[in-house]
Amino acid sequence: MRLRTLVLVLVTLIAAAFLLLAVGCEEEAPEIAKYPQAEDVKTGNRGTFPIALLGEEPLEPHKFKGNMRYRAFETDDSADVVFDFYNGEFEGWMTELTFDVDEAGMKVRVGVWSKDDRKSAAWMAATEAGGITRVIVMTGTR
Repeated sequence: MRLRTLVLVLVTLIAAAFLLLAVGCEEEAPEIAKYPQAEDVKTGNRGTFPIALLGEEPLEPHKFKGNMRYRAFETDDSADVVFDFYNGEFEGWMTELTFDVDEAGMKVRVGVWSKDDRKSAAWMAATEAGGITRVIVMTGTR
């Protein structure tokens, strides 16, 4: 094997080892509890929060690019009941934002929580219309 090829292989192996170490040291995004008797629509580790967040220092999900989880589902329960469930799941976290809108036959409940000095965050949006509540819950760690 030529020296140049050997050096290239060694550099690649070293870079891969550092990448594995960096990924292995990263904290995982907090788990998201499954809502009781909800029909899971989708789960994963990438997603977009459907509501723009405002304020002095909003916790924006896109700033947690490297480490996200989400769970999207539908339920027959109201947006208020879903909000109460996740508010309980994130007990002990700091409440950053909650709001609700109820007009034109649709109700929306939103909550944002954080912990560890905003290192971890959770977002929840529940939209209730026509007897069905569509929910997305996301968590991230930076």
